[in-house]
Amino acid sequence: MAARLEGFLIGEDGTVGRSGSTSAGAVETNTAVWSPALPTAFEKARDATIFTRLGTRHSQKELKAAFETTPDVDQTFCLSVNNVILVFSASRDEHIMHCRKVLQMLQDHSMHADINGCVFNSSKSTDAGIRLEQVGDNKVFLVINQGVPKR
Repeated sequence: MAARLEGFLIGEDGTVGRSGSTSAGAVETNTAVWSPALPTAFEKARDATIFTRLGTRHSQKELKAAFETTPDVDQTFCLSVNNVILVFSASRDEHIMHCRKVLQMLQDHSMHADINGCVFNSSKSTDAGIRLEQVGDNKVFLVINQGVPKR
């Protein structure tokens, strides 16, 4: 069941949309609410030292289906908003392994990364075009896709 806040709609998958007056319904925004089911995911995202943005040409629903059927790719090292996956890790070696797992997941589901939407090995999530804002004292993030940073 989706929750409604003044002018916004939060879907079951955490995506945030604007309540629309069109017949199509809610309009997708660049924001998602991330409340990881795994207790350590929150701390790992907050304390990560290396981030990679993997842009795709696939819908949020397609990415969600791929995540759900790939047990070794989980919220302890990645999350998605819109058609973008953010991979985060504590070390370079760990990050290489995490990125390989996510890219393998995409390949296994006949999906692809869009090289123009990727940013590799950033020291902050914002350098990869994704802002993570903690909501209050809760273990919840507002994930904002700011787009590929201009260089």
